[in-house]
Amino acid sequence: MIANTLTVLALNALIGLSLAALTNSTECADVHFMLARGTTESYPGTTYTMAELAAANMSTLSSNYENIIYPAVSETGSDSYFVGRAAVGSQVNRYAAACPRSKIVLISYSQGAMIVGDALAGGGGDLTLGNATEPLISKEVSKHIAANVYYGNPRHAPYQPYNMGNNTWNVTGKYPRFEYQVNYLHDRYRHVTADWCNNGDGVCSPSEGADSLSLHMAYASDYDPIAAAWIVEKLGA
Repeated sequence: MIANTLTVLALNALIGLSLAALTNSTECADVHFMLARGTTESYPGTTYTMAELAAANMSTLSSNYENIIYPAVSETGSDSYFVGRAAVGSQVNRYAAACPRSKIVLISYSQGAMIVGDALAGGGGDLTLGNATEPLISKEVSKHIAANVYYGNPRHAPYQPYNMGNNTWNVTGKYPRFEYQVNYLHDRYRHVTADWCNNGDGVCSPSEGADSLSLHMAYASDYDPIAAAWIVEKLGA
């Protein structure tokens, strides 16, 4: 199925004018995209193009999106990470309660990926991220999450079945997780998660000894059609 879907998505990606803009709304829809932008990006960030591409290929499902509301400034020396992590928890919980029949798709990039992952699995772990915290999304609410996509995840974990990208099987992100958090994500979310990391991206694979900003900024152009196809497949659309 994914090969056929990818062909359609790639065609739509080339014909950008065929894509209708998604509505920024918290109204109930069949599919609700929640976008967490990266550091210094303005809303909605580069994750929007993936959501738009996926939505264009879900002809039988209604969809809309909302931004995760947080500062998206450097996590060092600011409260951006802490505000963002709390925002993911409150916004996901609020939407799931208001729209119990909707499917939630989380799409996040860079610091956005970190706050989403830490809302799901618990956060903290060093001087920047603070003490270890519990997950902000309950097991019951997690059932509403149909897909969870990370780009350039600072907490990328090695040897996970959901790792995507080029040669990132054994690399660890800038902020390694506690083992119990990695296990929690694996056990609860592996079937709905895809974590794209470029080898040499100093945010998600600093253990490779490289720090390429261009690789960290290339995810949308490198992977959007493939990632959108993966989302559509997960939704069964």
